[in-house]
Amino acid sequence: MGEVLRLHGLGAVVEVTCTGDAGAELFAAMRRPWSRCLVEPALPPVGAPPLVLRLDDVAQLTKTLMLATQDVTRALIGARAGELLMFHAGAVSDPTTGRSVVYVARGGTGKTTLSRLLGQRLGYLTDETVGIDSSGVIHPYPKPLSVRRADEPTLKDELSPDELGLLPAPASARLGRIVLLERSADTDTATLEELDFMDALFGLAEQSSALPALPRPLHRLAEVIDEVGPLSTLRYGEAGQAAEDLVRLVGASR
Repeated sequence: MGEVLRLHGLGAVVEVTCTGDAGAELFAAMRRPWSRCLVEPALPPVGAPPLVLRLDDVAQLTKTLMLATQDVTRALIGARAGELLMFHAGAVSDPTTGRSVVYVARGGTGKTTLSRLLGQRLGYLTDETVGIDSSGVIHPYPKPLSVRRADEPTLKDELSPDELGLLPAPASARLGRIVLLERSADTDTATLEELDFMDALFGLAEQSSALPALPRPLHRLAEVIDEVGPLSTLRYGEAGQAAEDLVRLVGASR
């Protein structure tokens, strides 16, 4: 039958059954990095279709954990399709005010590295998928941070935000600013450049999840841009260069 985890994120819950000859090892290995998603939310979550994960060979544990994160994320996104505006993004929040900055980017742009750095000072919401409801509330998804191995780039280790010492998300996180990330190895400093409306609209649409499932999706994107003020592109080379700009945006008023 297998052992079952109930994982919460984006205001939804998915039941994950761990099976196979090494199913017990998989169950135990998932509990640690998913620690913050095991906590029951205050409000009843939306249900996602259950997942069954199988592990027969412990040597495949790292790869199975990596793929499990992808499967859980897809399940939670599917459960909130048509309800939340969702971006491929990381996000952190002021622990006191709940004001949050969302940094949107394609994969490999440094969202996880930034989240790991910023989470030492601000509440960690997610390093991968941000879900925002129609009132501007962000539904946290404090998943494990997926860190690519330097010696094996095809593998990622799933690291617990608790073990990394990241601050918890506040009770209520609200959208404050949105930034599009653009990383370049040739850049020595971080620069913020304001985007015009259409570039901002297309940039967000390109890095969204389940956007067509929303009613009037482009109108919803336009409303968000109007609500948070002009969007900017943050160009940087290393995470340390970008971190201070993002911290300032969390505390900045419009």
